[in-house]
Amino acid sequence: MSYFFKFLHVLFAVGLLSTAIFCFILFLFRKYAEHQALILRLNKMMLILAVLALITGTFLVHPQFTFHTPWIQAAYIFVTLFSLIVLGLIFFRKKIVASGLSVFIYFLLIIILIVIVHDAVTKSIF
Repeated sequence: MSYFFKFLHVLFAVGLLSTAIFCFILFLFRKYAEHQALILRLNKMMLILAVLALITGTFLVHPQFTFHTPWIQAAYIFVTLFSLIVLGLIFFRKKIVASGLSVFIYFLLIIILIVIVHDAVTKSIF
């Protein structure tokens, strides 16, 4: 059963990273005007994937790694931060697009995901 949760967890994590990169590329090449509905859908999908990755990651905490392990706590903090940023993107999408802050925000989301993956693979805090 643990392998099933690992498979789902990796699938959700790869989906999150690829979706964030896709949105970053859309905003980097100024293609957001004709894809506003797609970007909103992708943001909602990222939020759902983040929650699902958090749930499957919770099932993967083994007895040797408790919830007091620093890199596991960091993962929960970063996923919470990631989700709050994506919620901000969903609720304030018109103001963020108008200010041109979107490229930086999606770049920040990609960095957060890379830090989470790095901490999980090395089992230490970056």
